[in-house]
Amino acid sequence: MPSLFAKIIAGEVPAQFVFQERLWVAFMDIKPTNPGHVLLVPRAESPFISGLPEETLAALGAYAARLVAAVRQVAAADVNVVLNDGPAAGQVVPHAHFHVIPRSGGAHAPFAGHYAYRDGELERWAVRLRAAWDG
Repeated sequence: MPSLFAKIIAGEVPAQFVFQERLWVAFMDIKPTNPGHVLLVPRAESPFISGLPEETLAALGAYAARLVAAVRQVAAADVNVVLNDGPAAGQVVPHAHFHVIPRSGGAHAPFAGHYAYRDGELERWAVRLRAAWDG
């Protein structure tokens, strides 16, 4: 079943688009954290960023940078770019996407806290992540 974002991209559900390109679209979040909160969404449908096609991922940086610049210009604010990759990470719509959120005057969402690694734990995580990165 297509996600809500796939339906928006297909024109089945209305949205206020900022841009519509071949690989990526951006539209206004209807439940924004702050005014000017935009969603950067790939046309390719995958619940996780790791499931997106290489071509889509390769284009991400340019679209994100241009959208951040536009939000920064219009909102006269700094910007958070956030990916909630999976339900446990706070993802509500199962279609990979990025939140581009203007922030000003110290109005930011702090992380829940800081984790205190135990002896050797930081290094073990780094070793495991390097192995996963290397494939």
